This record gives sequence, C-alpha cells and structure tokens, in this order.
Amino acid sequence: MKTAGRVWAARALGAALLVGAVAPGVVRADDAEVHYRICLSHKKAGKLEDAERECNAAIQKRPDHAAAIYTLGTLQRQKGRLEDALASFVKVRELEPQTAIGWAGEGSVLLRLNHTDEAVSALRQAVALDPEDTVSVANLGNALRKQGKPDEAIAMYRKALEKNKDDPDLLNNLAVALRALDKNSEALDVLQRALAVKPDDPGLQGNLAKTLRAEKRYGDAIGPYTKALQGNDKDAGAWFDLGYCYEQTGQKDKAIDAYKHNLALIQGKDPRGAAHVSDVIKRLQGQ
Repeated sequence: MKTAGRVWAARALGAALLVGAVAPGVVRADDAEVHYRICLSHKKAGKLEDAERECNAAIQKRPDHAAAIYTLGTLQRQKGRLEDALASFVKVRELEPQTAIGWAGEGSVLLRLNHTDEAVSALRQAVALDPEDTVSVANLGNALRKQGKPDEAIAMYRKALEKNKDDPDLLNNLAVALRALDKNSEALDVLQRALAVKPDDPGLQGNLAKTLRAEKRYGDAIGPYTKALQGNDKDAGAWFDLGYCYEQTGQKDKAIDAYKHNLALIQGKDPRGAAHVSDVIKRLQGQ
C-alpha cells in the first residue's frame, strides 16, 4: 500500500534535487535541504543510523523542517523508539495541522503504544484530511477493532480494500473483525482470498483455524492449526485449541500431546491455566 509519507518524502526529495540542480553560482539547496537529501538517500539504502544523523542535522539547521521531522519519526518508529517517534509526529502535526501526515504518524504510534482512544482520534483526523491514504484507513480500522467497534472497523477495511483488493493483511484483519460479529462464513471466504496470496502464512492459517473452530468444524481446523504451529511453535493458545480439536474428534493421544505442549509454555506464567490444563490431561489419561 502506498503511504502519504512516501509520497510526501518523494516530493520533498524531488524539490531538493531540483534546487540543487540549478546552474552553479545561481541557486543552490540550503544546508538543511542538503542534509535532508542525504538522509533520504541513507534511509533508502537501509543505513538508518546515518539517515538519523543527517535528519537531525537538517532539523538543527531548520527547526521547522516538517519533512525532515517526519522522516526522523519514521526512523525512530522503525527502530522501536516509539515515544521519540510520537514526539516527532506530534511536532509535524503542530507545524502542519491541515496536513494528514502528522496525524497519521501520531495515530500509528499511539496504536502501537495501546493508547487506543487517542489513536482513533488522530487517525480519524488523518483520514478526514486524506481519505485516499489506505494505510491510515487500515490503521483506523485496526484502532476501531481494538476499541471494540468491529462494525466500524469492517467499513474501514472494506474502504482500504477498494484499492488493495488482494492485500492479505487487510483481508486477515477484516476476517478477524467479521469473526467478532459471528460472521464466520463470510470470514472464511475472506480468509480463502488471503490464503490464495500467502498460502503458508502462519497468521492466516491460525486465523483460519480459529474461525473453523468457532464454526465447530473441529476436524477441519486441525490442519490449519498444525500449519500455524509449524511457523510459530511458541503459541500456547494454538496448542490448547489444537488439543481441544483433537479431543472433540476423539483423538485422545494427540489431544494429550497438544495439551502438554501448551502446559510447558504456560507453566510458571499462568498458574490457574496450568492447573486447568493439568486436570484436562489427567481426565484424558483416565486418572
């Protein structure tokens, strides 16, 4: 999906190159633009430390350089420094309140920081200012789903899918929201579309398994759970669900084995859950 941030950065880079390309001795890029141009070049090459250094140099030369501050925020977010990224995006939003990009960056970080209500507010503003930015639309869907509003989330996912109809992540999120409303049949159709693009994706396989389990199609869910666990064998919930599906289909030994995997992962972390699983194993063993 194309983001407004990429478009903005590309335009800024183009402007900087044009300024610098004018005949020598006539007009040249100012120092801030030179540093910013180098920052973008480093970022494109994956040299994040060098990119951040040049971004900071550009901002030092021109503290109101919104494009450089935004790019700095994306670098900080990429490095997992979410509080720093949030501060950068807020600064962009303060400098350019009628431009979607600052709101979008702020909302994306607030969502990752689990400040859901604030994320919804910021992302609503971003989408209002730039309804064509499918990343912000999808992020608003994620925030609304997290806020417990699956109906509104579904509307956002469908809007984003108008331009990205085969995006597996969007389809997966749409399926999760549909399942929250017990629209499991529709969710299964959506997941099949996603799996046609990424058939071996563990997340998609896990979501397919959960949806089949919600439909009480326990035998059909076993295959997807197994594939999901091949990609992530530390998913305690998936091991428990797999054990339950084996149990419901009369495969006692396989159920016990799956429950034991779950128990090993939650032992010491979830005493009540571990006690419950231990009781289930004992019951199946006839003890």
